[in-house]
Amino acid sequence: MRIDREEIHENKIVCSNTMQITLDDDFNVPDSKADIETIVKERGSVHIDTVKAVGDRAEVTGGMDFAVLYAGSESGEKSVLPVKMTGTMNIGEVVNLSGDCENTYVSCQAKLEDITVKMIHSRKLSVKAIISLTVVCEEIHDTPIGCGLLEMQDEDKLQLKTTDVEYSQLAVTMRDNLRIRESFLIPAGKSEVAELLWEDVDVRSFTTRLTDDGMEIAGEMNVFVMYSSTEENSMAQWYETTQNFSGKLDVAGCTPDMISYVKYYPVNSNVEVKPDYDGENKEVQVELVLALDVKVYEEKEKTILTDVYSPVKNVINTTQTSVFHKLLVRNNSRCRASDRMNTGEYTNILQICNCTGVAQIDDITVEEDGLLVDGAIIANVFYVTANDAAPMGSIRAAVPFSNKIQVKSDEEITNMEYVVNAGVEQLSAAMTGSNEMEIKGSVGLDAICFAPCETESVMECEVEEYEENEFLKFPSIIGYIATGEETLWDIAKKYHTTVDSIKNGNHVLADRASERVKRGDKLLLVKAAR
Repeated sequence: MRIDREEIHENKIVCSNTMQITLDDDFNVPDSKADIETIVKERGSVHIDTVKAVGDRAEVTGGMDFAVLYAGSESGEKSVLPVKMTGTMNIGEVVNLSGDCENTYVSCQAKLEDITVKMIHSRKLSVKAIISLTVVCEEIHDTPIGCGLLEMQDEDKLQLKTTDVEYSQLAVTMRDNLRIRESFLIPAGKSEVAELLWEDVDVRSFTTRLTDDGMEIAGEMNVFVMYSSTEENSMAQWYETTQNFSGKLDVAGCTPDMISYVKYYPVNSNVEVKPDYDGENKEVQVELVLALDVKVYEEKEKTILTDVYSPVKNVINTTQTSVFHKLLVRNNSRCRASDRMNTGEYTNILQICNCTGVAQIDDITVEEDGLLVDGAIIANVFYVTANDAAPMGSIRAAVPFSNKIQVKSDEEITNMEYVVNAGVEQLSAAMTGSNEMEIKGSVGLDAICFAPCETESVMECEVEEYEENEFLKFPSIIGYIATGEETLWDIAKKYHTTVDSIKNGNHVLADRASERVKRGDKLLLVKAAR
């Protein structure tokens, strides 16, 4: 008997592994830059250039670009000025995998866990960084299912049991880069830019919307610049603003009804100052590159053939257990985070310039009604002081947050699969006293949750005649008292009759919508005739 088969496409993770690496190197200050007095702040960004699976290993190459802001002084000069120094540390690592993944799609996500910059002496820096590399090997997995019979003989009196399943099928998986270019003007009242001393570019919000011909992307980035003025004897000045950005991504095969989940990672940023319409160096151009990991899911419903029998012939079924992933929730929630810290150990803070940070998830706990996410914002507060010997500095602080992502389901979820990304959407710092600082922030939690559902479907079906006189041995009429643990289908299949025959011959089932019989129901079962 031929079975009507269809295939469901799913993105299957073959294997994954995470390892931490440490980068450690010394860097000399270029001759054109001033001597180091004190280190003010630092930042770093990791980029992966190539990742290649060779047998049971993944070869990863890339680098970490870092920038250091320090207070420097020229030889014989008493004044201290801010100086920016940049560099790159190369990455070349081998990540072990649990199996041969040479023919799979391999990707690597790099995350900067920590960066520490120390002064060895006035012309040399020590840079140490801890980076986590997560290598994921994926392949498109086609799961075959049985949906029905292609041919049936009337004399076989075959009975078919089907069930409708809802599942989410992976429609699109792709990786691409989004290049953002925006510009803004230094407001009137502030002097021209002589030299750009420091910049920070952070993505504060990120949203996507599917269309018929692709994906529309919108977001917000926070830009902070500190610069030296063209005016003589002027202190370093700074300006902070928020810029909206938008973009479009070509995604073949998507529709507005589908569901997208996009991870984004800043890869590179560049800030330059250009002359404005009046010829003054006040136009700031920002270029930001985001690496995008795009997955698009389509919700579908399929009728699956789960059982076949005949009351008059012997039917041998070959079944297969298939796992479907049903979308539970696609959620983008926000939670607040705040903390106060004592600043007495730091130099007297005159003014806070800006506050940047990243959100880190420490733990995710699966509870009955959702996911409990605990983490912290790793904030860096940049400030200036009234001390000429140390005119600026920065403070690192961890601001904890906790939030419950509600996940509702009609059935009990025992092994929910989920992906949660956290991003800082708002962040600010303010002095609440002479020795106390309050840091406030808002964290966006982007989550998608699936419930794996196992279903058996009939993949092969063979109909045979009973051996001589074997069918006659089955009783023609049976009085049956239900135990309440079986359905009409189970009873009909066991006693060689049909569900319709049982319903028509027993008035107690006339108004019963469910196929499950009640405990103590007395039924009269009549064997089907050949």
